[in-house]
Amino acid sequence: MPTLELAKSQAEMIKKLEEYYNSIRTNIQFSGRNLKVIALTSSQPNEGKSTTATNLAISFARAGLRTLLIDADTRNSVLSGTFRSKESYDGLTSYLSGNAELSDVICSTSVDNLMVIPSGKIPPNPTSLIQNDNYERMIETVRDLYDYVIIDTPPLGRVVDAAIIAHSSDASLLVAKPGVDKR
Repeated sequence: MPTLELAKSQAEMIKKLEEYYNSIRTNIQFSGRNLKVIALTSSQPNEGKSTTATNLAISFARAGLRTLLIDADTRNSVLSGTFRSKESYDGLTSYLSGNAELSDVICSTSVDNLMVIPSGKIPPNPTSLIQNDNYERMIETVRDLYDYVIIDTPPLGRVVDAAIIAHSSDASLLVAKPGVDKR
């Protein structure tokens, strides 16, 4: 019986987490229809921004909204372990550097209505890549193709990338680890 209790406990925890992300999604939806491109960041690594970005994107997709999740944390992608492919693929850095078309870097997932642009290979110049014209063109294109675009960015306390990405976004969410960040 302990296994059954554990399974029930885990199921309850998963349900609570789904409700948590659904609540965030609903708050975003009620904040205005012009909020389509949303950047997520944190102050430091390991505060849950990638987990939040992924689960928020899944919540939008499960609500029937065409959703794109962009892994823009090209220095330290943790999303590459979340969505796996048996085939080789190009990522965001390939598109931004001009080595791939946008359609080549958008990958489907097992979640209906959810597409992902993985980060790709670690570039020597991540900040320069998001400051080029390809990044702006990409955001304008995906803004028209998807109901919501969720962008997982690097931590704000480490590099300036999140601030640059936020400039092209409609909203930014700062994920904080309870009891760690003071302000």
